Amino acid sequence: MKLAGIIFSDTYDVALDELLMNRTIAAIPFGGRYRLIDFSLSNMVNSGVQNVGIVVKKNYQSLMKHIRSGAEWDLDRKSSGLTVLPPFSTEDDVDAEVYKNRLDGLKANMSYLRNLEEEYVILTNCNHVMSIDFTDMLDFHIKSGAKVTCLYATNPINSMDKAPSTWIKVGNDGAVEEIEYTNVMPDNMQISLNTYIFRRKDLLDELYTAIRLGKESLRNDILIPLAGSGKLMAYGIDDPVLFVDDVPGYLKCNLALLDADIRDAIFHSKSGPVITKVKDSAPTKYGPDANVSNSLIADGTLIEGTVRNSIVFRGAKIGKGAIVENCVIMQDSSVSAGARLSYAVLDKEVFIEPDRILSGYITRPFMIEKRTRI
Repeated sequence: MKLAGIIFSDTYDVALDELLMNRTIAAIPFGGRYRLIDFSLSNMVNSGVQNVGIVVKKNYQSLMKHIRSGAEWDLDRKSSGLTVLPPFSTEDDVDAEVYKNRLDGLKANMSYLRNLEEEYVILTNCNHVMSIDFTDMLDFHIKSGAKVTCLYATNPINSMDKAPSTWIKVGNDGAVEEIEYTNVMPDNMQISLNTYIFRRKDLLDELYTAIRLGKESLRNDILIPLAGSGKLMAYGIDDPVLFVDDVPGYLKCNLALLDADIRDAIFHSKSGPVITKVKDSAPTKYGPDANVSNSLIADGTLIEGTVRNSIVFRGAKIGKGAIVENCVIMQDSSVSAGARLSYAVLDKEVFIEPDRILSGYITRPFMIEKRTRI
């Protein structure tokens, strides 16, 4: 395979602080049994990428526990395979303990890039849930003769409307004519997925130049100067892309999986399956009074109450008479008898006392941090 992959486990254009106190973005649970990194990593493996580096920054213990040696993705190899790239500081910034942005993260791991055998490298984030075959994007990049090809979404779901995002204007020939970084959707522009293909030699040349000239931003110092030159091309994905960018977006994207068309586009794509860490749990147990509708329920759960339009992770418990609607209940959380939850996100190991009533809204869900008791 000509293509190697680098996944950034942290993203800088999100507002997910409540979910990041004990984990990195890549390790955020999603969809009942997955982590966000599963989608980026599965897309690479399904595209034939056999050499993947994961750039980490902080709070990555749960991520390491999840990916382990990469065996589930067939990346536990004697050569190539999965490599975790630690948060080294760069040589030209001795005061920094860890890198500050994507460009710093790449500069800090240039030795890894130099030692790759693949001719091309794809860079991507973890906060986009989608299914894509990167080989098609690579073919497009090679045929176009571009220096960089970026990926954009034509069918975004819950694209960010609070913090800024990267938007691109795509010409009729597929070239990027303009780049804007804004929290307002510009006219006639597409939202970028911050996923880029470089020839490895070109990427290293850009990094050497960045070090020599003190460049600090991949977008501002490398990509924006290429806009309008014909050297920066754009490749669009038509299938749904879920943007996990803030807590309301996290809830919206999870609940979007209840739509059969969106679920099939992601999990039953011709590009391949979504692979995750295997856990052998007992089947879900439903009590005699359980009432479940339009929900995704993971194995190992106990449902004795009512669950509607919700995502329930492994090991969760819904007590008798409890009502859970439009919620995400993460692993090993417990909703006691008689409690009522609406538009709530419960992190792992949360305990809700009997008869409690917690209600949020789709744009402002009731967020409960890990191991909280209410």
